[in-house]
Amino acid sequence: MYKNLNANILGVTGRQSELIELAMTYGFQGLDFDAVDLLKRVQRTDFENASRFLTSSKMRASGFEIPIDLDSDDAEFEKGVAGLAPLAEAVGKLGGSSGFLRVPAATDRLAFPEYFETVRKRIDRVADTFSQANVLVGLDFSTAEEDRAGKQFKFVQDVSSFLALFKACTSSGVGLVIDSYDWVVGGGTFEQLASIPGNKIAAVRISDVEQVPSIADSTRAQRLIAGSKGTIDNVQLVQLLHKSGYEGPITSFADPSNFAGTKRDAIVARTQDALDQVLTGAGLPTFTRRPETVIEASSTVHEEVGLEA
Repeated sequence: MYKNLNANILGVTGRQSELIELAMTYGFQGLDFDAVDLLKRVQRTDFENASRFLTSSKMRASGFEIPIDLDSDDAEFEKGVAGLAPLAEAVGKLGGSSGFLRVPAATDRLAFPEYFETVRKRIDRVADTFSQANVLVGLDFSTAEEDRAGKQFKFVQDVSSFLALFKACTSSGVGLVIDSYDWVVGGGTFEQLASIPGNKIAAVRISDVEQVPSIADSTRAQRLIAGSKGTIDNVQLVQLLHKSGYEGPITSFADPSNFAGTKRDAIVARTQDALDQVLTGAGLPTFTRRPETVIEASSTVHEEVGLEA
């Protein structure tokens, strides 16, 4: 496994070149990226110019959010799917290994049995498109109350229904995002985790929590940086996934509220420490890197900085 940075989830903003520099400075080997932004750049110029910072850095382009809402109406979904081919081509050329596709936690469209088949068919269509570019579509589910608030019908919000949906998909391009917080809150077991082939795992995300809440009480703000409480056994989780053959990115998925008012260098440094602690505890190699002198960035976690090429 290799250390991966998702700046967005941590609340870290900056120009693309700045985020790459931060990741490299603190020993990350991979970076999640904005695929929609990449495609826009490609269409404005060409692939070489659009990807020059990522390719020259030698950082791994780990994963990206797929811009498809599985709960959208039919017309919107069809429009979204129609635009996926050029996106898949661009990320495939960049070497992006996985796209992340959020499974709805709730819906107003249909009750569970009927909606299950609708969502399954949609996932297969998306995955088949990305398969042509050798990109795995990783399904991602959420236990957070915010993601089902105001919806009439509950859908995938626990591990059992998450795995049932995954197993029902027919496309070979469908995989799973393993998020330690949602896995534990959603009632997942290590036995279930061990049954998942490593080549079907799109990404691993780790967090901690003060006390494991019920699904009804789960919120995003409860996500703590891994190792801060020791409630979630991320070390055993990583060991199991390593045994299954998973060799992809491992990413810290703590809520930005953990870092309010903290400079972004310090956020990334803490994230590196958390990942190093888990990897070392699991007996896996890791490389800790720190700048000789840490110069505090002028922007804080909540500062908005425009993107550049």
